[in-house]
Amino acid sequence: MIALFRLARRLSEAERTAFLRGLALMVTVLVMGVALLGLSGWFVTAAAAAGIAGVVGFDFFRPSAGVRFLALGRAMARYGERLLTHDATLRALAGMRSAVYAGITRLPHEVQSRLRGAEALNRITSDIDALDGLMLRLVLPLCAAVAGLAAGTLAIWFLVTPAAALAVALIYALGGTLVLVVTARIAHRPAAEAEA
Repeated sequence: MIALFRLARRLSEAERTAFLRGLALMVTVLVMGVALLGLSGWFVTAAAAAGIAGVVGFDFFRPSAGVRFLALGRAMARYGERLLTHDATLRALAGMRSAVYAGITRLPHEVQSRLRGAEALNRITSDIDALDGLMLRLVLPLCAAVAGLAAGTLAIWFLVTPAAALAVALIYALGGTLVLVVTARIAHRPAAEAEA
C-alpha cells in the first residue's frame, strides 16, 4: 500500500497542476450532481403541491432552467475532468517510462542482456501501463470523495446540527472504508493469480 502511494506521489508530481485541476473538476461534478438531485426533487415536489393546491401561477421556468444548467454543467465538468486527468496520466506515464528505460541503460551489460527478451519487455511495459488506473480509478476519486464528504458534512453542520453532521460523516467514512477493505480482500487472490 505504501508503494502505491509512493508511485501516486511520483506520478502526481510530474503533472501536479493538471491533476489538481482535474480533481477540482471532479469535485465540481459531485457538487453539481448533489445540487441536481436536490433541485429536481424540490421541483417535482413543489410542482405536485402546486397542482394539488390549484396554484395557477407556479413558476416552473426558473427551476427547470436550473435543472438544465446543472445537468449540462455537470456533463461539461465531467468531460473537462476526463480530458485533464487522462492527459496528465498519459504524460506522467510517458515520463516514468522514459525514466525506467534510462535506468535500464545504466545497468551492466549482463543485466541488460537478460532484459532483452520479449517477456521481460512486455512485463516492463505492462507494469507501467497498469499504473494508469492508480490515479484515475483510485487516488483522484478517493480525494474527490473525501472533499465531497467534507463539504456535505459542513453543509449538514450548518443546516441541521453538528451531531447529525458527525453521524453522517462517520457512517459514510466507515462504510467507504469497509467497502475498500472488503474489495481489497476479495480482489487479492485473483490479482495474485493473474500476476503469477
